[in-house]
Amino acid sequence: MSPLEFMQRLAVRGRQVAFKLDDKSDAIDAVASEELMQAHRDLLKDDELVIVQGKVQPDRFTGGLRLTVQQVWDLAGARCRFGKYLRVEVNGSVPPVAEVLREFPSRSLATEHGELAQGLTVRLRVKRARASAELDLGDAARFYPSDAALARWREAASEGVARVVYE
Repeated sequence: MSPLEFMQRLAVRGRQVAFKLDDKSDAIDAVASEELMQAHRDLLKDDELVIVQGKVQPDRFTGGLRLTVQQVWDLAGARCRFGKYLRVEVNGSVPPVAEVLREFPSRSLATEHGELAQGLTVRLRVKRARASAELDLGDAARFYPSDAALARWREAASEGVARVVYE
């Protein structure tokens, strides 16, 4: 089901939105607050991956399961939320760090606790025959991990190796 069909089939019940998530192998009933859906309406586009976090529990009305959606992210937002840093292999060459950071700066997210920098830090990894080192570039080297940004880092990395590290 496309996101447009998804939005058209939403049933608003009070302050909650009810819908079905279907990956063609099985479907699950889901609910989300109307406020959450409105806040992330721009993420619901055709052919766009959306990542949700929620709580699954038995649905006493249908006898199946129901997912209560608590968070919604696009892929880059999920990388920011769950990724720790980007590891870039640099054996013998220096990547254009300042240029990439300028092209793909971190984003600010307004929260109830103030502004939150949304992005990943960068660690450069050097390996030699008898030693290896990892240089953490710190918060000043925070970037927004879109697909284009990761492709740019891979272009600059040794053998194209630049990976988001999740710990």
